Amino acid sequence: MTTSISPAVAGQRVRDRVGAAATVTDLTTSRHQVGSTLTAVDLGGLTRVELGFALLLAAASTGLVLALSLAQRRRSFAITRALGASHGQVAAFVRVEAGLVTVTGLSLGAAAGWMLSVVLVKILTGVFDPPPSTLAVPWGYLGVIALLAAVAAVAAGELTVRAARRPVIETIRDL
Repeated sequence: MTTSISPAVAGQRVRDRVGAAATVTDLTTSRHQVGSTLTAVDLGGLTRVELGFALLLAAASTGLVLALSLAQRRRSFAITRALGASHGQVAAFVRVEAGLVTVTGLSLGAAAGWMLSVVLVKILTGVFDPPPSTLAVPWGYLGVIALLAAVAAVAAGELTVRAARRPVIETIRDL
């Protein structure tokens, strides 16, 4: 027991006794080495940047996928109008489709994310000290992502509705 001497002195005494046959490090040096590794780095700033990009990517991808999908079907919407559907009926069709695609995508994404989180926590349980008893769910962040995805879907749907107002003959000729 070395209660009256410093860890550095105790380490040096042990080094002197065992010689070069063993590597001896004192507690202070070991603690400094462990504290300066990647596991001791505060990743809060990096996490905020990553979550910000995830928000941007979620909104952009949701809007882009819906806008491109609906733009591909402009001809179908024009033919539907030529067959007698009113502009309101075409608009309702576009809005319902955008809503269903968004709700289905968010639901499937949430289920896949939950399953992936469970698997990763099970695999990495030995890394955590102590291991988590339950998953931590960032409800606020997930709510913001869902809101941004919904806004992007509404914007894509409304742009498609606006494009569907063009005269039927002009739309069919362009495509």
